[in-house]
Amino acid sequence: MIKNSKFYIISSIVLFSLGLLIGLFLWTGSVWADLEGYMFQPATHAKKSEFNLICPTLITTSDFGIISIGIENTYDKDVRKVVRGNKSLGFVIYIASDETSLELKPGESEVVHWYIYPEDAAWDRFVLFRVNIISSRGVSLTTASCGVMVINVPFLKSNQFFLLALLLGTFLIGTGIYLMYKSSLLQGKKEFYFERLMLALTLILIIGSLLAFFGQWIVGGMILVAMYLFLVVIISHYLQKSDGKPQID
Repeated sequence: MIKNSKFYIISSIVLFSLGLLIGLFLWTGSVWADLEGYMFQPATHAKKSEFNLICPTLITTSDFGIISIGIENTYDKDVRKVVRGNKSLGFVIYIASDETSLELKPGESEVVHWYIYPEDAAWDRFVLFRVNIISSRGVSLTTASCGVMVINVPFLKSNQFFLLALLLGTFLIGTGIYLMYKSSLLQGKKEFYFERLMLALTLILIIGSLLAFFGQWIVGGMILVAMYLFLVVIISHYLQKSDGKPQID
């Protein structure tokens, strides 16, 4: 029974760690890409756009992505808007620009979109994008930005890779928690300390990843830093415990 318990513990830690690494990879890449996008072609004297820029989290080297933004006239008179999209073109210093002029009647809306490709990525890592919107009414200049990480997987489409990573990460994390639970049952433990710790880490991972995936990269980034610090504290604690050193309360 003791041997089975140890096997469950080791398997649990390995599987859970692998699942956590997959989640951290997607989360970190999303935050990092948006941070680089924020610093790409900064628009001075521009306010944040009231329209959301919709960007994919990632694209693979065998696929392309679409960035889009919906522009709406919320005024009671006609509005002219000029939408300028800028994206990296293989390097930060090389930029591809596109300009669209819209004449919108009251309540009318249009969707503007741009295609991005793996070869657009700066440092072969992120496609950087910024849109500037010049309006004849309201705030004269608004801006929005994002970054899209490029994954070097030549045999999977972007949505296939993303879905596979999510499913695999979920399976590994879930299996790891279950095996730790089985180990606790075999040992007769009822406090389930490690299971609660795993669930807490999983919850933080889910919340932070969702924030990053839906464009709230600043909040997602702050939670990500806290997550890494939390992991360092946990690992340091158990390394210290395994070395038999006195613990600091």
